[in-house]
Amino acid sequence: MEALPKLWIILGRPVRLPNALIAVHALREFFPGGCHLLRDESQWWDRAQWQPYAKSFAQVHAFPRVRSCRGLVDLPRLYRETAGRRSAVGELPINPETDTLLCLASVMELANAAVSSHPNVNKILCISKSGFDGLTRRPDRMRFRFTTSGWLQNRVIEPLAGVEPTLHFKPRINPGGDGVRVVRLRKEPDELYDFVVVMSNSGRELPRVGDRRIIAARFPSMAELPDLPKVASQDDGRHRVIFFGTPFLLIHNLPPDLYVEYLNKCLDYIRRNYPNSDLIYRPHPIETKESSRLNLAGFRVENDREAAELYFLRHFATLDAVFSVSSTVSRTALNYGINAYSLWRCFPFPETAAKFFERLMGDVPTAFDIHDLTQPPVPYQGARTADPETRSFGEALKMAMAAKISTR
Repeated sequence: MEALPKLWIILGRPVRLPNALIAVHALREFFPGGCHLLRDESQWWDRAQWQPYAKSFAQVHAFPRVRSCRGLVDLPRLYRETAGRRSAVGELPINPETDTLLCLASVMELANAAVSSHPNVNKILCISKSGFDGLTRRPDRMRFRFTTSGWLQNRVIEPLAGVEPTLHFKPRINPGGDGVRVVRLRKEPDELYDFVVVMSNSGRELPRVGDRRIIAARFPSMAELPDLPKVASQDDGRHRVIFFGTPFLLIHNLPPDLYVEYLNKCLDYIRRNYPNSDLIYRPHPIETKESSRLNLAGFRVENDREAAELYFLRHFATLDAVFSVSSTVSRTALNYGINAYSLWRCFPFPETAAKFFERLMGDVPTAFDIHDLTQPPVPYQGARTADPETRSFGEALKMAMAAKISTR
């Protein structure tokens, strides 16, 4: 009997579970054999409330994470774990003639094991434009050098384990600076993947023009899940407004006392404008005593550390608004179709920090940025329309599959 095509979705952490559900909805007609989910075994999954969505997949396959290398003494353990995971993923019944691997995770970990053990299957990578730029960044070797563990992985462990070599570089000067390290595969993404879906706020950003295997798309939206209200019906029905905290005692863009002064004004702003909603403060995972410094009267603190993406998925039907000072969680909520806002323009941040936040948020609606705390937030999602010359995440996936089928 002819094998039915299957889709194998590589997820890693649970934060991209909504993207996986959208992929299943968009591509199920291509895969009558079912859609399988590959995930890591980790505290993130233990903490997440993802089980109600497991029924969307034919089967969920969990694999142990590979712990990082700390030096020569770790080499035997690192080899066993790397080779063991590759072997376990290689035993999956993936048919290179009919099946497809869809990577929604980091290409460095579980996805690397899958790509290495199933090199001939059709493979699609979904990645943000900034993530793609990071994977294709070529560091100046005069300025960058291998990390010790990265050199051991590249020269010893990965060749022996049979996985694609990785590059872990750090600057020769200021090696501990935030965001300055280079972590990528040695090969370019389009050398390993048949198609790459590059996502952005606008849906127009492409790393280069003219390559039909690289497809531009908007970030995934909850609007692409038509049955979402049924999925989210477990909610208690009360409308809520969420503020996501910042570890301002650890990251000092402003002196903590000054930050608290301005943040309390923002919390007052939310109280004034949403008197009939449940107000919720969700601390950042690495916050310590920040919430004790704030005036959280009227707010309920939820410290379950659930990923924001899963929280949005569960409570989508009852979310009135999402706020943060400068977190990308606001941009994620915007892309999911929630009225989301950033408050960083209401703070006296230095110019360097302000420019960083502006680049971080990217192309967002005018109402997304709160400038004036005397003016109420403007709900804008109802008035947003998709650019007809761009494509949604699901449409990009269908385009990649149609292109693959046309070449068979």
